[in-house]
Amino acid sequence: MMDIALITAGQMYRYYMRQVLVGDGRRPARKPLKRAQQDAGVPAGCWMRRGRPALGFALGQEVTEAQLRSLFGEGRHPDADRLVADQLAAGKTPAAARRAGALGRRVKVTGADLVFRPQVTLQLLWALGGEETRKAIEAAHERAIAVVLAWIEDDVAVIRYGAQGIYRTRPAHGVVAARFRTPPVGHPPPRRPPGHPPPRPAGTGSRPPTRPHPSCR
Repeated sequence: MMDIALITAGQMYRYYMRQVLVGDGRRPARKPLKRAQQDAGVPAGCWMRRGRPALGFALGQEVTEAQLRSLFGEGRHPDADRLVADQLAAGKTPAAARRAGALGRRVKVTGADLVFRPQVTLQLLWALGGEETRKAIEAAHERAIAVVLAWIEDDVAVIRYGAQGIYRTRPAHGVVAARFRTPPVGHPPPRRPPGHPPPRPAGTGSRPPTRPHPSCR
């Protein structure tokens, strides 16, 4: 199963930063995201999909709080702060330096939240089954995520431009996703079903258990 929601700058983005990315809990004010994730027993996110190299991200590179703020909070390049600083150091004007961190024109919608989760019967089977059963369910879950994201990347994602978006083109480098895993409500950290990955395409996030991501390609 997959739920879809749009991520917008402002209140929606702050909701993700304060609750969703820390295991659907409540992140205390001024606590760094990474520390909050560690306290909640959930792993940090990672960048994935084919658009990752175009943004300069290594395979499995960790998603930082500053990158999330730039991309989903402001609609800018995830490493906009670094790019702007580099341009200023090279002698560029503040206006020119800021353009280096832009991703096209400013938009209100900065990404899509895709929440993948198995059906309740599969979650129960995972919780009550043996080790082989759990591994089989998790493998199927990971396969489903990969197939859906590949379909979105190959056949669904488009860039609209021109007056009222009348022209469309395919993303030349694919999409990029920030993947996160959090437990379903009511499941303690030690054993939990492979719960929901949101890929948040930004062109994307993802979320299920608290061990490292098996796939962040």
